[in-house]
Amino acid sequence: MPKLVLTNGVAMLEFARRVTLGLLEDIPEDKLFYQPFPGANHALWIIGHVAWDDNFFLTALGGKQTDFPPAWNELFGVGSVLKPEPTAYPSLAEIRQQLDARRYELIEWFKSMDGDQLVAPLPEDYQTFARDHAALMTSIAWHEGLHAGQVTVLRKALGLKPKFA
Repeated sequence: MPKLVLTNGVAMLEFARRVTLGLLEDIPEDKLFYQPFPGANHALWIIGHVAWDDNFFLTALGGKQTDFPPAWNELFGVGSVLKPEPTAYPSLAEIRQQLDARRYELIEWFKSMDGDQLVAPLPEDYQTFARDHAALMTSIAWHEGLHAGQVTVLRKALGLKPKFA
């Protein structure tokens, strides 16, 4: 059973990422900061935030050291305040590199766990997000899906064709 749980969790993480990248692939780079209404997340923040999220769990729960820039915590972490000016953010290429690297490392971390580790309860502070590592995989995928939905709204506001419909 743990192998099936791991396989399904990894599949959810991979699916969520394929959807997110697919939704982002044809948004013009000059529209990455577009906000359909004041306070709406722009696409560049969403990409950085999803990378931040993977890094957060890798470091906080996995104890992993990554090359995620510490200054990005303020730009993309929980409670970060959106900045409309492109100069306040790293380049799309830098963010994509972190997005890809962190998801790869996250999946490898989950794959390194045995059945007991997958079902061991997470620390109490994380219980509202997921009860154990197995559930954490789907919670992370769900969280990414929430932000992919925001990208769908951005696409519609920009007049781009729907995807995955």
